[in-house]
Amino acid sequence: MGPIEGWYVTFRGSHLAVKGLLHPEGRVVAVLAWRREPGGFRRARGLFETYAFLKEQGERYLLFDDQAGQVLPVVPLAEVESFIEPQGLERLKERSDLDARVLRLVEALSDHGVDARLTGSMLLGLHTELSDADLVVYSAKQRDAAVEALKAMRAERKVELREDQLVRDITSRRADSLMTPEEWLAHERRKVLMGSFEGMPFSVKAVHLLEEHWERRGSSRWRSMGEVALVCEVVDDEYSKDTPNMYRVKPLDLLWGRDEGMEVEWVESVRSRFAEQAVAGETVLVVGRLEVDLRSWRYRVFLSGERTHLMASREALGGMWSGLVERVRALAGSG
Repeated sequence: MGPIEGWYVTFRGSHLAVKGLLHPEGRVVAVLAWRREPGGFRRARGLFETYAFLKEQGERYLLFDDQAGQVLPVVPLAEVESFIEPQGLERLKERSDLDARVLRLVEALSDHGVDARLTGSMLLGLHTELSDADLVVYSAKQRDAAVEALKAMRAERKVELREDQLVRDITSRRADSLMTPEEWLAHERRKVLMGSFEGMPFSVKAVHLLEEHWERRGSSRWRSMGEVALVCEVVDDEYSKDTPNMYRVKPLDLLWGRDEGMEVEWVESVRSRFAEQAVAGETVLVVGRLEVDLRSWRYRVFLSGERTHLMASREALGGMWSGLVERVRALAGSG
C-alpha cells in the first residue's frame, strides 16, 4: 500500500505523519508529529513548526507542487530512515506496552469484520496513560464496516460518547479555530467514528485507497484565487467520513470572495477534523481557499489549517447558526 495517511516516517531522528494519498514522485508529503530533542521526543503541532523544521534541514524539503498548487512539506523516500506502518490485531497481540483496552477494542471491531489498525502516539510507543487510541481503517468497504460496527457497539452500550472527553479534546486541539467550542461540540456529538471504550477515548480515521480517490496524480493543476465564504447545499457525501475528505456541494449564497465561488463543485480537506462534518441534504457554511484547476477550469474550496477555515452545518448548529454566519460576514473587512 505504501506510505499514505495513517503511516509515519522517521527523518533526521524525528517522526513525521504522512498526509493524504497523492505524493510527488520519489517523495512523501508529511508533517512533523514528534521532534527528537536531547531529552527525548516532543509533540509538535501545526504546519508552522513543520515548515520551520524542514527549512532547517534545507530548502529542498519545501517543494512547490504543481498539482496541489502550493508549497508542500516533503521528504525524499531515499532519505527516510524508517517507515512505520499502522499495526493490526496480530501485531498488537505481541505488544506488552499498551493498555489492554486497546487490544479489546480492536478485537471487538474485528468481530464485526473491521480490520482496525493502530496509529498515533501508541503506534510510536510515545503514549501516556492519558493518550487516546488512534485507529485507522483502509478502503471504502472498511470505512462502511467501521461505521456499522460502531453504531452497533453504541446500541449495545460497549461504546459511548462522553461529552467531558469531547470538550477536553476540542479545547486542547481546536483553540486555533474560528468556531467556538460549543459550535464544534454540536458537530462532534453527531459523529460515529469516535467515542469512548471502557473509559478510553478513541477515534477511527477512515482512509480510502488510492484507486478509490477522486483524483489521480497529474490529473489537476490547482491554483489559489484567494479566500471565499459560501453557503452551500451538500449534494453528495460519499467521501465525507474519510481523510482526505470531500463534499460535493451546490453554492447557494456568496458571503464574500470572488464571484467564481458560485461555481464551486466541491469542498475538500486533508484534515480529519472535517470528516463527518455534514451529510447530503444539509446546508453548510464554508470558509476556505477558492481554487481553480487549470486543466479543467473547475472550482473547489480547500480547507487547510488556517484558523478561519471551517465547514459548519446549519442542521447541527441550530440556533447558533446565525451567530457564526455573522462572524464570518465580518471577516470580509478584516483584510
